[in-house]
Amino acid sequence: MTQNLITERLHLVPPSAAHIPAYQAFIASNRAAVRGWSALPHEAWRNFAAILGHQILRGFGPYIAETRDTGRPVGIFGPWWPEGQAEREIKWTVFAAQDEGKGYASEATRAGLAHAFTDLGWTTAVSYIAEDNARSAALALRLGAVQDGTWSTPRGSTVRVFRHPAPGAAA
Repeated sequence: MTQNLITERLHLVPPSAAHIPAYQAFIASNRAAVRGWSALPHEAWRNFAAILGHQILRGFGPYIAETRDTGRPVGIFGPWWPEGQAEREIKWTVFAAQDEGKGYASEATRAGLAHAFTDLGWTTAVSYIAEDNARSAALALRLGAVQDGTWSTPRGSTVRVFRHPAPGAAA
């Protein structure tokens, strides 16, 4: 079973049914729509079930970050490698605008990267970022990633590939 990760302000836990309402609210929001993501509540439930299934099929998966003081879900962060994706990824999604700009994404993603490289033994990881997603690109760069070309997704869109350095890797 996946271990919990704890940061200064966040508790990263495996996704559970208790997180579905926060995920459904995010998927129904304008924040998701600008990324081209949308789903009815029952479709969002199915999407979330795929996130849960990823853990079973791959033996790892992304976490839900909850605030340590209230337990409120902030977003999805961590290792991800679904079928059809070129490389193992470190993903991040902040659910609500109220949580942007507070450093939660950086804090949770750093924990996810450490987990992937240390506990899972990864030697490389990327983050796939849409061309117009300047905030995510800026976060990738702050985390030490470098742009490493582009990738055409199975759905035909092109995303930028940001490669994360392994801990201790020469810059």
